[in-house]
Amino acid sequence: MSIGEALAEARGRAGLTVAEVSQRTRIRETIIRGIERDDYAACGGDFYARGNIRSIANAVGADPEPLISEYDAAVRAPGALSAVSLDELVATAQTSTRRRPNWAAVLGLALVVALGFAAYNFITGSPQAASQPPAAASRVTADRHAGRGGALPALKTSRSTALHASLHHAVPAPTPSGPAATVRAYVAAINGHHYARAWRLGGRNTGRSYSQFASGFGTTARDTLTIMSVSGDVVTARIAAHETDGTVGIYQGTYTVAHGVIIGFDVFQTG
Repeated sequence: MSIGEALAEARGRAGLTVAEVSQRTRIRETIIRGIERDDYAACGGDFYARGNIRSIANAVGADPEPLISEYDAAVRAPGALSAVSLDELVATAQTSTRRRPNWAAVLGLALVVALGFAAYNFITGSPQAASQPPAAASRVTADRHAGRGGALPALKTSRSTALHASLHHAVPAPTPSGPAATVRAYVAAINGHHYARAWRLGGRNTGRSYSQFASGFGTTARDTLTIMSVSGDVVTARIAAHETDGTVGIYQGTYTVAHGVIIGFDVFQTG
């Protein structure tokens, strides 16, 4: 069960509507509905997504810690600030103060919390933040008709999307060195059903939520990768996708790699 499904089920058991949860948590209804669909685009980043998950879980009577751990493993981008919510920052400061008072640290933390709340209100208060789709969302439907029912090795992503992804994921999880090694690791993770690792290696740049990305490979038995050429950070490859019904789809194109993460996909079905 995904994070969103767990929260929706807990809300149902508690007999609460989305509007009632919104009143209790002061989180907008559009954001709550998005989280229940495992779509965190309107949250404004990992820092706020984790805080929203914790607040919603507390409101519906669910344990937030397993949900936060699952989010960290499957979705969260690396980085010190994104690793904690506002509640965790406050708890950390209180523990540190009990051990050894440090007023400079406390004042600095208060400033960080105030700036965080201000940024949160600015982001969630904007209509565009709640309604704007992911950069590649408009291409998902078209790619699903390419012959694999959504289980593509990668969705086609424009160069502007690739640039946007490189700016926001410049510090990835540890990966094999070299563009070709990254593409091999990505396909190997999919073949091994290690979708969280594949997500960190570039799946999050396909324009889908994590649950959509993982479920897209439900009919894939295995992918056979052939590296055709490597030019700088661009890898040209061919993938033979063996489906569970015995059919084989052939896909070919390029993968753009930066800092050990695939940031751009330009892949098409050729057979």
